[in-house]
Amino acid sequence: MADFDIEFCPHCGKELNYTANTCSDCGEDLPSGASYCPNCGKEIDDYELICAECGKTITEEDVDKYNQLSQEEKAALHEAYLQKQSEEIAKYEALRKEVEKKRRMDREQYKISKAQDEAIINEITDYIKSQVSFDCKLSASLTLTFIEIKAKIVDTGYTVSAKLYQKDKATALPKFVQALNAIHNIAGNYD
Repeated sequence: MADFDIEFCPHCGKELNYTANTCSDCGEDLPSGASYCPNCGKEIDDYELICAECGKTITEEDVDKYNQLSQEEKAALHEAYLQKQSEEIAKYEALRKEVEKKRRMDREQYKISKAQDEAIINEITDYIKSQVSFDCKLSASLTLTFIEIKAKIVDTGYTVSAKLYQKDKATALPKFVQALNAIHNIAGNYD
């Protein structure tokens, strides 16, 4: 019987790829003609250059060497491949979990940072409002290094802005308020 005539296992009747040399259902040997990946043991078509299962390049020489192995050696090779795959999947899963954990922590840190930024901005605007006796519209923003403040004096229409180092906030804010009061007094005298 020629290899290409085999469509069913003669031992159990399972439908087969015509290149198989062992039935995948009952494990019985079939007439020669099957090709298997020498890396993972998966059945391959003769024309395949890369195994669809493991992605390794397949040479005719490697397939011939594999086909000369005993069933136990082939099974051991396939088990070693499955173990390696299992380890790779476990590594990938651990890495995925680590990345997700870092993303969660970054999101939480962003929420904390945003809340801290809002608290600093509120502290700055509350301080300025408590130090001036006139109506002004304030806006402030933060970067890692700077505090940017804009104060529009309502009754004069003048806008005062400053860019302060965050580390100098304690000394720079009183100077900003002092400048704001001075501009209000000067502009108010010209009206």
